[in-house]
Amino acid sequence: MLNIKSTLLIIIVLASACNSGPKVISATDEGGDSEKSTGIFSDNRVIQPNAFSNQSLSDELHTVTINEVLTTSKYNYANVTEGDEQFWIAARKQDIMVGETYFYKGGLLKTNYESKEHNRLFSRIYLVTNLVPYNHANQSGTVNQVNANEEKEDRANSQIKSSNKVIEHEGSLKIAELVKNPEKYEGQTIQISGVCVKMNPNIMNRNWIHIQDGSQDDYDLTITSDALVAEGSIITMRATVGLNRDFGAGYRYDLILENGIIVK
Repeated sequence: MLNIKSTLLIIIVLASACNSGPKVISATDEGGDSEKSTGIFSDNRVIQPNAFSNQSLSDELHTVTINEVLTTSKYNYANVTEGDEQFWIAARKQDIMVGETYFYKGGLLKTNYESKEHNRLFSRIYLVTNLVPYNHANQSGTVNQVNANEEKEDRANSQIKSSNKVIEHEGSLKIAELVKNPEKYEGQTIQISGVCVKMNPNIMNRNWIHIQDGSQDDYDLTITSDALVAEGSIITMRATVGLNRDFGAGYRYDLILENGIIVK
């Protein structure tokens, strides 16, 4: 009887050990509810690690080169190379150029991931929030989360051009004056007004607000802030002037405003 109990105990211990290894989320497709539960492709654009405790999600920064792009109605699938490794990633639909270099953070590994639109099964693929171009800071308008953002930017530009005048607000410095002599204002907190032509939220724990005021042609001034701003809206903000700022991941600016606070 003692030997039988000992044998059963060993079997139970071995079974527990076999089930203690890491798990991988599997058998999901582009139309499933699992994307909503992870937050990777949710409208909130915020990754919530607690939603998938059985799969590690790192905050590591990846630098990849695009080899191939497959587009669907909502997402892009991209075959990429990082170092000596080649693999697939999926991100929200945006303009991605083959041969170009991009950055992304984290990524959720999924196996047996089915794309119904391409009738294809990816044995391994990483879901990421968005891809950031290597030279993002110097190419205004290249990072659009969805096609609607391009339309909003066009409407914002039209709003400036149709008014045929500079957007002004009492106490606000014109963008043309700032650009003409940025060293004069370095480290100072200034007030600026303009139309929000683009909004890139929740990247490196900041929101990246792009404004124009019509005083410097179509010069796109970037402001970092915790605030969320609707594209196409006219805003007034106070922020600190920074020069030659390099945040990494392609976010390098000769001139930028930081820690912006909405005044109006």
